[in-house]
Amino acid sequence: LTDLPGELLELILCCDVLGAADIGRVSCTCRRLREACQPRGKVWRERFRLRWPSLLKYYSHTDGVSWLEEYKARHNAGLEAQRIVASFSKRFFSEHVPCDGFSDIEMLGCPSHFFEDELMCILNMEGR
Repeated sequence: LTDLPGELLELILCCDVLGAADIGRVSCTCRRLREACQPRGKVWRERFRLRWPSLLKYYSHTDGVSWLEEYKARHNAGLEAQRIVASFSKRFFSEHVPCDGFSDIEMLGCPSHFFEDELMCILNMEGR
């Protein structure tokens, strides 16, 4: 892999068969592959686009976005959203919903569109 031209290496790493964990593992193998998988580069942007295509509308092409950090933030927001939604039936089974019942959502510390996107994913899951 390290002997391939940069453009070809990028195309291989942007392949939709590879997952985020695969990209992380590849980038740990050597300096050349780590540079190909730069946090602000095409590989992590493509990984983000493949996983959450509807979120790209919130970004400008001229922004210096760290796609790796955005990927991590969205992934963590999704895990938190799933945890919060799983707790709803226990917390809100009664007719009375406490005033501070949704404070954990407000305190997530991530962009609201990450949480909204995860809720849409949960709603659109098969079998739900």
